[in-house]
Amino acid sequence: MEEASPVEMQWKVCPAKMYPKKALFGWIFIIFLGLMISTTSILLGICLTGILIATQATFLFHSTFTITNEGLVAKYPFRKKQFKWAQVRRVTFLKDVCYMFSRKKPSNLDGWTGIAVLYGDKRDIVIEKIKTYLNEDVIA
Repeated sequence: MEEASPVEMQWKVCPAKMYPKKALFGWIFIIFLGLMISTTSILLGICLTGILIATQATFLFHSTFTITNEGLVAKYPFRKKQFKWAQVRRVTFLKDVCYMFSRKKPSNLDGWTGIAVLYGDKRDIVIEKIKTYLNEDVIA
């Protein structure tokens, strides 16, 4: 049986709690649009409202991030992504998020193959922890 590597750091982030005005506006917009579509067809309105919520799920709901000796695991509301530290070839550190990519050169596939790591209120700690595990050949 495979042993899981010990958790170095784990945190949860909900951008909607960090930006309550944007979250309120987003929910009002989604509900308004859903109600407008529902005037034509109730079933279509419910389905499209669900799709709108699903497209904004990373912003509206919690995401959990875990850093281990093996790599990074990101659990978003509807999906889970993970990279081993050896897979990370390029990293971009921004104000609220860090993007990790498996390709050295920027590509149109970055949106599908990369991981967005939200810092939450632990920005400095997360950046330092990620930098300690990156290989020397990683482009930052």
